[in-house]
Formats: sequence, structure tokens, C-alpha cells
Amino acid sequence: MLIWYVSYGSNMATSRLACYLQGGRPAGGRHTNPGARDPSAPRGSMPLEIPGSIFFAGVSRVWGGGRAFYDPDAPGTVAARAFLVTQEQFEDIHAQEPECYDRVVALGDHAGAKMCTFTTWARGDMVDRNPPAPVYLATIADGLREAHDWDDARVMRYLSRLRAS
Repeated sequence: MLIWYVSYGSNMATSRLACYLQGGRPAGGRHTNPGARDPSAPRGSMPLEIPGSIFFAGVSRVWGGGRAFYDPDAPGTVAARAFLVTQEQFEDIHAQEPECYDRVVALGDHAGAKMCTFTTWARGDMVDRNPPAPVYLATIADGLREAHDWDDARVMRYLSRLRAS
């Protein structure tokens, strides 16, 4: 079964997602991922916007600084990227994330496949915020450029909005 894995943080960058599928350490990262049982590349990807917002909290074991979390109940829109992967690959990506990504959010379907992401159960307005590390933001920026074909100015405006919220 195929599923659209909707990423909204560093996993929008294909080089970062490859670490979850094939194994490896992302550029600037401090943690090596073991990879998925099926290391094959996604069967497709597409840019999209989803309702809600992103907040940064906790401390990332990979990047240092805050981790990105999706709050589907908050106002706003989030730039995201969906990758068409198998259900097993989705589960393996999720298993390599920290335990705080304990909530799977269904986001509808596209072309006959479910669209899902994962985040925390904590609400963005109820947690202590922690700014993200510059290398983490740089990886998110790479994903925004790849998925949405945004120029640097638009990427910086979007990231500035995220850091301010």
C-alpha cells in the first residue's frame, strides 16, 4: 500500500529524507539513521500547503536547538512536501524519529493514497519554545527550494515567520 508522507521540516529536503530511507547522517547532523527496511527512493513527490502552523520546541538530537512540530489546530498555513512511499517506509521513517513525534495526523488523500504526517500531541500554545539551530533551518530551506521552487527571499520570509510564531 502506498501513502503520501507529508513532511514540513527538514525532511522536505531529499538528502535528509534519504537518511531515513537509505541510512546515513545528514550534512551538519549529529545522529546517523539506520535506514528503512526498503531503502528505495520515493515513487514521487509534490509540494503542498496544509492548514495549521509549525512551532519549535524541545532539543533535537540531530541538530541541537528546537525541533519542528506541526500544529494542525492552529491558524495559518504550512508549506510542506509529500513523498509517495510504502506504508512500511512511512512506519520506518516514523520509527526513526524521537518518541515525542507520537501523533499521526491524517491529511486527506490524493490520487487514491492517504496523506499523513506525524507530530506531537502537545499544542503549540502550551509548550516552551526553543529556537531551531541554523543548520536545521538551512536544511528546511533546502527542502522549500526543492519542493516549492522558492527563491532565497521567499524562503527567508517564510522561515522568519515560523521563528516569530
